[in-house]
Amino acid sequence: QAVRRWHGCRAAVFRQLGHAIACVVLPWAYVPALCRNMPGRGGGSSSSSADVTSGCTIGEAFAKFQSEHALNKVVQPRTNLEWAYYQAGPASAASEALLFIHGTSGTAAAFFYQVQALAEKGYRVLSAQYPAYDSPQEWCKGFDHFLDAVKFRSVHVFGAGLGGFLVQHFAAAYPHRLRSLLLCNAYATTNPFAEKAGPLTSVVHFSPTPLLRKVVLDMFPEGGMELSAQQAINFIAHQVHGISGDDLASRLSLNSTASSVGPLRLEQGRITLMESNGETMVPDELRRQLRQLYPGARLAQLKAGGDFPYLSRPDEATLFVEVHMRGVGVYPHGATPGPGDLPAGRELPFAAPALAEASASYTAGLEPSVGVWRDEPHVDARSTRREQWTNPFEDDLL
Repeated sequence: QAVRRWHGCRAAVFRQLGHAIACVVLPWAYVPALCRNMPGRGGGSSSSSADVTSGCTIGEAFAKFQSEHALNKVVQPRTNLEWAYYQAGPASAASEALLFIHGTSGTAAAFFYQVQALAEKGYRVLSAQYPAYDSPQEWCKGFDHFLDAVKFRSVHVFGAGLGGFLVQHFAAAYPHRLRSLLLCNAYATTNPFAEKAGPLTSVVHFSPTPLLRKVVLDMFPEGGMELSAQQAINFIAHQVHGISGDDLASRLSLNSTASSVGPLRLEQGRITLMESNGETMVPDELRRQLRQLYPGARLAQLKAGGDFPYLSRPDEATLFVEVHMRGVGVYPHGATPGPGDLPAGRELPFAAPALAEASASYTAGLEPSVGVWRDEPHVDARSTRREQWTNPFEDDLL
């Protein structure tokens, strides 16, 4: 414990020293851009005012959400590590909880749309922000303590990006605490990131906070995207400026240290892979690898582009989350309705599509108003078995 505190103090001292050196060595025109708490990328772009204007819609919605939901905090026992989370929905013991975990650049605020929408429908929802950990194994122990603190024996987890990678580690280490899994633009190995980072990973913990923020913000794509995707990036970029240097260093280290997920004991029919349309920060090879790793999982191909579809098109992302929850037998307020209680176009677990609007679109052969829900890998033999037809006029073979 004393050694860990000493390492933490040393890292903090080196980070402050690095910040001072950066302010002297880096060009004067560059330092203010790094330190300025603006939602832009700090690169001197002439569109900074446009960024603020375009991000106001999500920002105003989040401000309203903040006025109605408190940010709760939990300290991990015998440490100074603090988890922060939003929660909403019924708090009854019968309600199964859905917990959202962010990626490298996210916070608990990243999923405020889903927390609000799903809670209004009767689901119990949390969005958590994790502190700094040195390894996926340490993160899993911390998440285990967090679930104890919020009094959940097991949960359904939505993991995005790095969060999806970490919750897969958790599913392998603590299978009894995970009921189902949604992975959004996630991956199962960090080896390609580690190869690209090289020896720079070892100095992340001693880098100044403004430099770490710039590294994270420079990961975001520029241009060639729809307006809603750009607004989502602006909102996340603004949130990055509120993340501490220790947390940023930890996330970058976790993302660039070679590690792979072990085999999961979770039934693959309880896993949903959500992928944005087009390119993301996750390489295509890692997305293909994830599909191959879970051939029995369901694939939700979103129409939304970019790395943050839960912000750029929250209704579409929330739709597929609700379909997943119903697919694993979880309904609002803990109810389990029969087939007759569902609206037209909805069926019981893993019937696709789940909403009448999407179902009508598919049946008519038109382009669906939401993304494509592909469940070809998951085929129930009982539902596909048909009665064999015989020709009554055919002579019997003797």
